[in-house]
Parts: sequence; C-alpha cells; structure tokens
Amino acid sequence: MNAVVRPLGGPGVRGRLVVGGLVLSAVTALVAGCSEDAGRCGPAPVEDVFRSDLYGTYEGPHGARLTLRDNGDNTVGFAVTDWPESGDPEILDKKTAAFDGDGTWRIDGGPGKGDRIGLQFEDGRPERAGTPVDQLQVGRRDGHIVLFDQLGDPDVCRVFELTRSP
Repeated sequence: MNAVVRPLGGPGVRGRLVVGGLVLSAVTALVAGCSEDAGRCGPAPVEDVFRSDLYGTYEGPHGARLTLRDNGDNTVGFAVTDWPESGDPEILDKKTAAFDGDGTWRIDGGPGKGDRIGLQFEDGRPERAGTPVDQLQVGRRDGHIVLFDQLGDPDVCRVFELTRSP
C-alpha cells in the first residue's frame, strides 16, 4: 500500500488561504461601503469650497431633500423635505419619521479634514424622536459635489449621502 503524505501547510492550502483572504477583504469593503483609502468612510472630502459651489437641491435616502440657497441679503438659507427626525443608522435601511423645515447654514472646516455644512434649524420646530442630521461633510464622487455624514459606529461605514439634483 502506497500513501502520499503532504504537509498541511502545502502550496495548495497556502494558495487557497491567500485567495480566500483576498476575497474576504473585497467582500468586507463592499459591505462596509468604505472608500479605497484606508480609514476613510464615504466620498473623498473636499476643502476650500465656496457657498456658491453648493447652492442647489440634493437628494438622499427615502426621499430626503435639502435645498441650499442664497437669501440675497448676504445670508444663506436652506429648506428640507422628508428629512429624517433622527441621525440613527436605521434611516439608511428604511423610511423613518421625517419632517419638513428650514433655517440657515454655514461652511465649517478644518485643515486636512475637509469642509462641512452646518444646518441651523429654525426655532419652534415640533418635538422629534431624536436629533436630525445637522452636519454634512462636503465630498466629491465621480467629479460631482455630494454631501454626506457617517452615521453610528465609526468602525462600521454607514453613510447618509445626498447627491445634487440635475
């Protein structure tokens, strides 16, 4: 009786482990939605934007809509429709309680961190289930400006993203 004995860590097993590890890494990146740059979640951040670069209407998950406008008196305003009442990650998976509102906005930024839009909702708004998204990072995807915010656990890439309407 002749038997062939191969060590457990032979070339066939090692090759399958390497390929399996690469497939697992690729699937993890797709499921997480993270960008190609390690440690970054969402679109590439943009720095040094001007208010005029941002005017327009942006649409997001489940009908959320944000319009950034120039009020004409050296101030800027915004209006939201179907805006989620809460910034919980569940707003990405299903339609949750939403509201319509308006207010003013500003550009905030920090060196190397990209610019953010801060939304200041008008006072007198009705009670809500949570705190709505009121800070959005300015990013770029496929050459177009997008607004986004990472929701929930920073180790899990869950992004609320708004794209500009044509």
